[in-house]
Amino acid sequence: MNTRRDQTNRNGARPVRTPQAGAAPGSVPQRSPPSATGGPFVLSCGARGRARRATGQKPSKVKETPDINIMQWNAEGVSNKKEELEHFLHKNSINICCLQETHLQEGKPFKIRGYQVFSNGRKGRAKGGVMTLVRNNINATEVKKLTGEAEYIEVKVIIQDSTFNIVNYYCPDDKMLSLDTIQVPDSGFLIAGDFNSRSQSWGYSNMDNRGEEVEAWQDEHHLILANDPTDTHTFYSRRWHTTTTPDLAFCTDDIHRKISRKVEEQLGGSDHRPVVLTMRAKAPEHSQHPRWNYKKAQWGLFSVRTNELTKGIEVTDRNINNVVKDFNNSISQAAKECIPNGARKDYTPYWTSELQKAHDALTEARREAETNPSQENNIKLQERKAKFLRTKLESKRRSWREKTASLNMEKDTTKLWKLTKALNDESTKGQKITLENEGNTLTGRAAANNFATAYMQQKVIPPYPSTARKRYDRKRRKEQQEKMRYQTPCILTSAWQK
Repeated sequence: MNTRRDQTNRNGARPVRTPQAGAAPGSVPQRSPPSATGGPFVLSCGARGRARRATGQKPSKVKETPDINIMQWNAEGVSNKKEELEHFLHKNSINICCLQETHLQEGKPFKIRGYQVFSNGRKGRAKGGVMTLVRNNINATEVKKLTGEAEYIEVKVIIQDSTFNIVNYYCPDDKMLSLDTIQVPDSGFLIAGDFNSRSQSWGYSNMDNRGEEVEAWQDEHHLILANDPTDTHTFYSRRWHTTTTPDLAFCTDDIHRKISRKVEEQLGGSDHRPVVLTMRAKAPEHSQHPRWNYKKAQWGLFSVRTNELTKGIEVTDRNINNVVKDFNNSISQAAKECIPNGARKDYTPYWTSELQKAHDALTEARREAETNPSQENNIKLQERKAKFLRTKLESKRRSWREKTASLNMEKDTTKLWKLTKALNDESTKGQKITLENEGNTLTGRAAANNFATAYMQQKVIPPYPSTARKRYDRKRRKEQQEKMRYQTPCILTSAWQK
């Protein structure tokens, strides 16, 4: 027999203060106007069971250290939203991104610059699919993935001295949840995704069978819901003109004590808004190499300054290492004075002012359709979305033609090869290496030593190439370069003419 105190301390408490209002036809989710975020410190009656800070209010920091930002988003097809996603990731300093409904088939490549990709594509289905993106400076390894009724991918990440298991989850509303297949540890666990279930604990006015199953699983593993019933809704139904929240996140208590949740504006025209979970922890620093804009360099002034700074360096009776150090410092000082810094952060070459206006108009139309639902506002939203996609495509084509037309095959061979490698997603620069050995996750020097030991045990000694072979290889490379010199401009230019 449960006492009243036992019921009060449950992790998945049922009673809530603010159910959704309004009714939709049949079993379709109900709506209510989006609630404003922020506000005073309140006591939540949802699935937390203890006091929490209202959504949208930034937690106080003891010291200025970067937080861990985890994004979850049902993209409803990620291939045609790659640019908007990449812009959002860099603008909001996202460390880990959980994408649902990628609509990518198994084996189809998808890359985001600066991120490792862990994908679970669909087999024989056009829709569905989940993908987790992890910053290159974070050690990560895939633990498990499932593609059945529901689908998910679990990734283990190591941040500083802490290990976290993050599950990216998606289940259509007509499929089994399959939550019993997920191994839930006692700490360091977070699951985020689209559950397509209804409960008062996350803002619906009633509970369905799927909601009961989710809450029973939550109680069994002592997980805490990151959502609040008063949070801004994440999903807009174009059919019923309603707003609901099928996008949920559950975590263990050690994570929930230092996490906050914020619902962002629409992204890329998806019916689901992105959600950012901010965890108060020290994020790894991004190693950035200095970049120079040589096209805007003042080379005349640079020549004068290098002469002025280096002519006074004493060489006689000095250690050669100290002389070289002084010389390098003089060159660096002259470069800083005469050569401006390089590329802008998160630069998108085709993102014009016209495209920005179309994006802002789409965001405003989405906000109006959610706040004042009507057929007129819904049609206006679809028109703005179509215009944004059309403007984006035209801008990309224009930028592509300008880029390929400006390439000089006589001089810009380095740019050409970099462009070709980027198109083929062959660049892995800056990515952390993580290995698994007998259940242990190895990073850094430990991973290198493990790899070296395994390599030595195999006793693989590649044959040294002969002189004739080297001569043949050089000849083949030269022929391929000559062939690409004449064929590549035609291939690149015709890519947008299909």
